[in-house]
Amino acid sequence: MFTTEPSLTQRIERLIAETPKIDPHTHIPCDQRSAPDLASLMSYHWVKTELRAVGMPADDFDPALPGEERVRRAIPYLSKIRNTAMSWCLFRIFRDLFDFHDPVVTKDNYLTLVDRVLASGRDATWPTTILKHKCKIEKFVTSLGNRGADSNRVDRDAFFMLDTHYLMCPGVATDLTPFFVGRTTREAYYEVLVELFGDHVATARRLETAIHDWLSRVVADRTRFSNTFLPIERRFVEPDSASVQAVLDRASTRGELSDQDIETLIQFVSWKVLEWHHQTRKAFQIAVGAEYFICDGKSIPRYQQTWTTDMCRVFHHFSNARFDVMAASDLHVHETAVVARQFPNVYVSGYWWHNFFPTTIERIVALRLQVAPMMKIGGFLCDAYYAEWTYGKLQVVKKGMARAIAGMVESGLLEEDEVPAILQAVLHDSPRDLYDLDERD
Repeated sequence: MFTTEPSLTQRIERLIAETPKIDPHTHIPCDQRSAPDLASLMSYHWVKTELRAVGMPADDFDPALPGEERVRRAIPYLSKIRNTAMSWCLFRIFRDLFDFHDPVVTKDNYLTLVDRVLASGRDATWPTTILKHKCKIEKFVTSLGNRGADSNRVDRDAFFMLDTHYLMCPGVATDLTPFFVGRTTREAYYEVLVELFGDHVATARRLETAIHDWLSRVVADRTRFSNTFLPIERRFVEPDSASVQAVLDRASTRGELSDQDIETLIQFVSWKVLEWHHQTRKAFQIAVGAEYFICDGKSIPRYQQTWTTDMCRVFHHFSNARFDVMAASDLHVHETAVVARQFPNVYVSGYWWHNFFPTTIERIVALRLQVAPMMKIGGFLCDAYYAEWTYGKLQVVKKGMARAIAGMVESGLLEEDEVPAILQAVLHDSPRDLYDLDERD
C-alpha cells in the first residue's frame, strides 16, 4: 500500500494548526462565546455584505424576525456567493464544526444545521473546545463591553481592549459599550464629554487631566490597551490649547458648536489619549486603510498619499507608545511593513477587512516576513463575534500563511527547520509581548 507524503505547504499548515496562538482583536462576548443559533452565526457582517451585494433585501436581516425565518430567507442568496473566500470560510465552519457536508444550504437540509448550532450554543464546553483545542488559542482580547454580567468570573484566557472610536472618529461604530452606547453623530460629542468627565470639561487643562485619569482607571488590570478605527481621511493633529479653550467657553454658555468647533475638540481629545499611552508605555491598536459611510454605509479600501508620512510623525512624537497597525488597504501593507522595520514602537498585525482573502494574506505574509523582524509582526487576529468564526477565519489565514512561507522555503529564503520558530513568534510571542498579555499575580 502506497501513501503520499504531505507537501511542504501541507506540512506548514499542520505546524500552524499546532502552534499556540494569541488573538489580540475579537468581539467575542465572554458570557456567550459561541453562536446561540444559526441565524446569529450567519449574521456576521462580512457575510451580510456579500448577501446584500447579490440582492438580499435589507428587511430580510431584521433581527425582529424569528431566527429560522432569517435563515430561510438567506438560503436563495447563499448559493450566489458560494465562490467567495468568505463563503468558503462559512462552509468550513458548517463542515468541520457541525458535521454538515452538503455543498449548499437548501430548504430541505437547513433544519439539520439549525438543530446542531442550537445544541452547541447550549453546550457550555463548546467554546473551549473550539478556541483551546481546535484553534490552539491560548488567550484572546475582546472589547471591554463584552466582559459580560459575570465580570468577576471571566476566564483567565480573556483580556480586554478599550474601544476609543467615538472619541477619535465619532459615528463610525455604534456598539461601543460600556461608554458610548448608541452614539452615532458628531453633534453629540460635547455631550458625551460631559457625561464622561462632568464639569472637568470647563477648561482645556482640566479636560486633559480628566482624560488621563479616566484612562488610568479603565485601561487597567485585564484591560491592557486601547484601539480605534481610523478612517483614511482622519489625522492626529497637535491641538492649540487656546482654540480648545475658546470652544469650551462657547459650549458652556450657548451649548451650540459648529463642525469646526467639534473637530477642534476631537483633535484635542485624540491627542491627549495618545499622550497618555505614550506616558504609560501602553499599546495602541489602529485599524486603517478604509473609507467609511460611502453610499448608505458601505466601506471601501482607500489610500492617501501623505498618510504614512503624517502617521510617522505621530509615531515618532509618541515614541513610548506601541502602535499596532491593521490595514484594510493593500497599498498600506508595504509602507507600514517598512515603518515597522525602522520604528521600534510600530508593529503590523493581521489582514483586516478588505484584505482578508487567502491570496492577499499570502502576499502580505511573504512581504512582511521579508521586510520586518518577526517580533514586530502579528500573524492572526480574527475580528470575530463568536468562537466559530475564530475557527473559520483561522482556516483562511492558515491557507495563505502556509503558501507564503512554503514559497520562501522553496526559494531558499528560509530553511524548513526555521519555520516553527517563526510561527511561534508571529502567532504567539509577538502579540503577547506587544499587548502585555502575560498573567500578573
